[in-house]
Amino acid sequence: MLWLERKYLSRIVSLVEQGKWKNDNTLNHRCPYCGDSQKNQFKSRGFHFTIGQSFVYKCHNCGHSTSSVNFLKDHFPIIHKEYLKEWLTETGRKPKKAQKMLSANKFKFVPNKEELDMKKIDLSAVAFKVSDKVVAQEFVDSRQIPKERQEELWFVPVAQSLNLLSHKYRDRVLGNDPRVILPFEDENGELVGITGRAINDSPLRYLTMRFLDDVPLIYNIKNVDKTKTIYVTEGPIDSLFLPNSIAVGGSDFKKIDDSLKENAIIIYDNEPRNTEIIKKINEVIDLGYNVCIWNERKVSEFKDINDMIMGGLSQEEIVEIINSNTYNGLSAKTKLQEYKKI
Repeated sequence: MLWLERKYLSRIVSLVEQGKWKNDNTLNHRCPYCGDSQKNQFKSRGFHFTIGQSFVYKCHNCGHSTSSVNFLKDHFPIIHKEYLKEWLTETGRKPKKAQKMLSANKFKFVPNKEELDMKKIDLSAVAFKVSDKVVAQEFVDSRQIPKERQEELWFVPVAQSLNLLSHKYRDRVLGNDPRVILPFEDENGELVGITGRAINDSPLRYLTMRFLDDVPLIYNIKNVDKTKTIYVTEGPIDSLFLPNSIAVGGSDFKKIDDSLKENAIIIYDNEPRNTEIIKKINEVIDLGYNVCIWNERKVSEFKDINDMIMGGLSQEEIVEIINSNTYNGLSAKTKLQEYKKI
């Protein structure tokens, strides 16, 4: 019971070091398991946050994780007993059976591999909708992301919580950065990966997780009309500003169904001095794709589509520029050589 756990966690706020509620579903304090930072007494890296209908605890210093109920049991046994009594009353369970349930695997913070493999990955178990968190809403508004596309986006206050989505990432250090999450779903709507965009000054701007190795990460593939022009961007955020668009990461271009090739226009970031991007453009030209080459002076000062939008260009203007600067085959090779000299 979320409300009951919140009630008893509120009782320990004054009992733990640096204890404070960040919001209704996030309690932060110094970690009593490891003692937290020994150099900085003001660092607090222990977090209680919600997964489904329960609170869980995670320390981003020592990595210790458990249910918040077990946290109470470890550090505040009297409060834990009081919680257990009220839980018994509310649920109507018998003491012995209840105690067995409270110690069962379902109350552990990290499910075992078999449990994870059987479950359909559910982003809502660890993330909020962007509209539910002011800081996330402010970020997407500042990037001028269209309102009708904001509904696709999620938010996590602490990126480390994403390791609950797949056993592949259980022991990975994903950091403490708050991130806006863009989900990659296959054509059936199953979550196959995510990209998380940091909304702070993290040097790791993007964090990408792939849950299924044999499925390409193609953003918005389930909604695209394959009979019309398909605008294919390098990053998911850029795709949010274009009609009938998808985003494909890195080498996953080679995994795209050939049925997309005829109508697809590949659009990389506008960085003529970036040798890696020039190499990628050459590769997709060799694969037979139509490719946008940003030879238009009007966009020369902008790095990507989002920059163009923030610089005052409309979606219609950008689409017109893309269509006017799309080439394939030998003409694409020629234009690419010109582009490198800009």
